[in-house]
Amino acid sequence: MYVQVFLNKFVSKIITGILIGFILTLFLVQIYPLYVKFFGKKEVKIGLVGKFTEKSLPLSIQNQISLGLTALTSSGEATPSLAVSWSIDDKMTTYTFKLIDNIYWSDNKIFSASDVNYILSGASFKVIDNHTLQVVLKEPYAPLPVILSQPLIRPKLIGLGFYKASNINYNGDQIDKLTLLPSDNKYPIVTYKFYPNNNEAILAFKLGEIDKLQNVNDIQDLRNWRNIKITEISLYDRIVLVIFNLQNQYFKEKEVRQAITYAIPKFSNFDKALSPISPQSWAYSKSIRLYNNDLEAAEKILGENPISSQSSELVLSTYSSNLSTAQMLVNSWNQVGLHTKVKVERSFPENFDLFLTVLPIPPDPDQYPYWQSTQTNTNLSHYSNQKIDKLLEDGRKTIDLESRKKIYADFQKYLVDDAPVIFLYYPKVFNIERK
Repeated sequence: MYVQVFLNKFVSKIITGILIGFILTLFLVQIYPLYVKFFGKKEVKIGLVGKFTEKSLPLSIQNQISLGLTALTSSGEATPSLAVSWSIDDKMTTYTFKLIDNIYWSDNKIFSASDVNYILSGASFKVIDNHTLQVVLKEPYAPLPVILSQPLIRPKLIGLGFYKASNINYNGDQIDKLTLLPSDNKYPIVTYKFYPNNNEAILAFKLGEIDKLQNVNDIQDLRNWRNIKITEISLYDRIVLVIFNLQNQYFKEKEVRQAITYAIPKFSNFDKALSPISPQSWAYSKSIRLYNNDLEAAEKILGENPISSQSSELVLSTYSSNLSTAQMLVNSWNQVGLHTKVKVERSFPENFDLFLTVLPIPPDPDQYPYWQSTQTNTNLSHYSNQKIDKLLEDGRKTIDLESRKKIYADFQKYLVDDAPVIFLYYPKVFNIERK
């Protein structure tokens, strides 16, 4: 009875309140995005696949957090950054860097020369004053300014960059989540979440945990989703290649290696790699031998060699992530009489015939560790060539850019012709975001 009396007395006010509340809710739903855009601080949540520590964070994140003594142009040349200028003595073994003043770490400590914490073999760092630093080398080393582009970061990701690291979630030494706060409120807060594999990252995107996915290898069924943007990116800082084990008797002759290279299939979805140096580098040369697909020529050369006999069998070793490429290679080589099969490895094999892998391309054209005959731990093909050794020695000791260009043009010409490896293509990744 009391309820009925109450409703009779206030029903019109209740209905009016409900309508006003409904209208306000609709209004707020429409106006809130505009409020955030103009008055709020937007946050962008980005997912990445991988396990990272403070020292192994992707370079793209390190560059947001801090700066190096130098920075790199798109072609890989060193330009001023924390060091506003530098000079080299006549012996080309002492670099003197003049550092920027009035710049602060993210914990408000002023930056000085004593904060430079690079550790380089064969180099010693000498603080002249707060804004002058000398690097003394045992012998000339032209790539030094490029190497010093590595961002300087102190423990707990204290840096000198535009973004300040905050809210770092650790799992042991690994970082699960990281928030970057911009120094200018006009820019968004960026939160990175790290996932152990591609499947978990894709699921997180589908569930709305993240707004963007960066550098994923497989987008699964997301290609068919509406209202998302997918961008393909070719990575010119790494290269997919097949390494010959030159200790194997079958690969001693250059003509055999060249013939096997002629028999590789076309990877039409990727940019073809022709040289060990990135096509974006100032040192890249097009004056090199081209190995276009020619099964007839390959079969003719290989058919006259014991490598094609019924008793011979080659094994192409690789990791599971490269399995589809490996199978394409094996199918093509079998067509020209090479008896080849695939073996999936969990780690780098101590002994192999051919090894399919992805190799990082350093920003400087100096590739001494990969091809110089004395570098037994990193020269994976066991390659030895006196001419290449000399060019690599000269390239890292020559400061003049034009002289270096000629040295590395010759390096590419002779190495590609000698074919200690087969350069295949530049890998691709995908960036995904909601529209």
